[in-house]
Formats: sequence, structure tokens, C-alpha cells
Amino acid sequence: MLILSARSEVEDKVEGLDAGANDYLAKPFHLAELEARIRSLTLRQFTQQGVLLTCGGLRFDTRSRTAAVNGQTLTLTRKETGILEYLMVHQGRPVSQEELMEHVWDNSVDSFSNSIRVHISALRKKLRAALGYDPVRNRIGEGYLMGGEEA
Repeated sequence: MLILSARSEVEDKVEGLDAGANDYLAKPFHLAELEARIRSLTLRQFTQQGVLLTCGGLRFDTRSRTAAVNGQTLTLTRKETGILEYLMVHQGRPVSQEELMEHVWDNSVDSFSNSIRVHISALRKKLRAALGYDPVRNRIGEGYLMGGEEA
């Protein structure tokens, strides 16, 4: 991650880098310098340590991008995997359809399409079959919420 900012104080740069950025470039800057920094970042090999997300009996490995229930791997499509990962990363807060479109779909998705609902429906069906309950809840007017077994 490269931070481009108008804040040029050393404290701002340190805060940005400590927050996880790989580089920090303060405005104004020359386009050639930005291009060089982007080239430098894309040549680096970033390794992510395995992060295991859990929700009840569901486990999601962010490194292998696989989901499992009781050790049994779930067969998910790429979109279902993206939706599940995003919901699990944001457990405890509602995620809107617009947010899912922005983070899981590319720019070609039609915002009036029911594609998201179709993929979420298919994902929820698979989760219900594996877990015996649906860990995804709808919050009317807010979005989808990843949570535990409904009472």
C-alpha cells in the first residue's frame, strides 16, 4: 500500500507507515517519482501469514482462500468465496450490497442487477447445508451481517 498525502510532517509519515503502509509519498510530487515507487512496490514479494477467520463452526483461511466446516472443505465459486471472506472479515457489522459490489465485483457489474442476491442466496444455501443453520443475517435497510446461530 502506498499512501499519497498532502500531510508531509514526519509524524504523519511515521503514523502511516506504522499503520501498515509500505510507502508514503507527500504532495506535491513528480509523476516520475510516483511511477518509480509503484514499480518498486510491485517488484517486492509480500507474504501474508496465514490468517484463519472463524464464525461458529465455519473456518476461512485467507491465505488459501478456502472455507471449511468441521474439517470438510466447502466448494464455493470465486464470487461466493469473495463474499464469504468479506463478510467474515467484517463480522459484527452490516455490509451493504453496494459495499460488496465495490469490494468483490469488478467495475462491470450493474448496480441494478440482482447478481449479488443470487450469489448470496447460493452461498447461504451451502452454509446452511454444511452448518445446519445460516450464519448470514439480513438487516433490512443496512445489509448482510455475519453472525452466530439464530435463536
